[in-house]
Amino acid sequence: MADARREVGSIIDSVIYKNDILKRIVSDDIACGRFVHSSIIEGPPKSGKLTLARAIAAELSGNESAADKIMRGICADVYEIAPKSGRKTIGIEAIREIRATAFIVPNDSDIKAYIIRYADTMTVQAQNAILKLLEEPPKNVYFMLLVENAASLLATVRSRAPILRMQVFTSEEIEQYLIANSTRALEMSRKSPDELSHIVARSGGSIGEALRIIDEGDMSQTLAKQAVELLTILADKDRASLAVFPFPSKNREELSEFLSLVRTAIRDMTASRSMAKCEMLFGDDAKMTELSKKVGMTTLLKAEMTVSELLAKLERNLAIANIKAEMVILLWRAFAE
Repeated sequence: MADARREVGSIIDSVIYKNDILKRIVSDDIACGRFVHSSIIEGPPKSGKLTLARAIAAELSGNESAADKIMRGICADVYEIAPKSGRKTIGIEAIREIRATAFIVPNDSDIKAYIIRYADTMTVQAQNAILKLLEEPPKNVYFMLLVENAASLLATVRSRAPILRMQVFTSEEIEQYLIANSTRALEMSRKSPDELSHIVARSGGSIGEALRIIDEGDMSQTLAKQAVELLTILADKDRASLAVFPFPSKNREELSEFLSLVRTAIRDMTASRSMAKCEMLFGDDAKMTELSKKVGMTTLLKAEMTVSELLAKLERNLAIANIKAEMVILLWRAFAE
């Protein structure tokens, strides 16, 4: 049972913004002792899935000390599983490790919890191996599977765990939250409201992503400017400038973010050509409209596909230098034809 010194659901209510129906259902189930031992938490990146999972474990923990450790991610009774360094999937060996510890009595808390992050990366073998634990979990042991899309899990896994869906927020809700909780966003709303609106548009309905963009604003703005420079060069078919263009190469994450920005900008250019009036996502509506007039629809569609392929290769851990070299060739081909 939850600690009597605090109201059940107070932790969840303090860390999850809005999503009132979900919070009420989860809190009521915990208070009545009927919260399920296996659940799937679904939502886009940075939508609060891990925060909710920790909050649920903290509510179930039974004492304030354990709850505090759980929320800080340092409780020995709560395991957070993710793909190991250098790997993109969670394999069957991870499930074997869970089995080896699941039946051991908890130390600091009344419960044990296994939070499987990126659960949609579990191999088929790993998902099949965890079925028995989901179906018949040890006493006071909880499993929470965090995914972007529950449909990526096996049907047999989904049938054993109800889905808790994170809320995707409207632009107005995100902007209100940012202004109320971020001094930088508040300042931005006063001095450059258009910039704040562009950040909100790029967040994909995620407050966490919007906060990340604000916190990393300088780098994101630099990459966005570089994306516009690259697309201007390509639209003008300036081969000489393309040959010496300074592609971001500090690390794989920076190049990936740059390519994602380029793809978003290309999509805005495509939308500008195909619709008389539409909401832009990249953040420089006038420039995207200007560039779109220089490039045909077929070229834009081919360019978007090219950038998506380059992102996929980057995710497969191909060398950055090789991808940069290939990028010049493939983008030139896409825009030159």
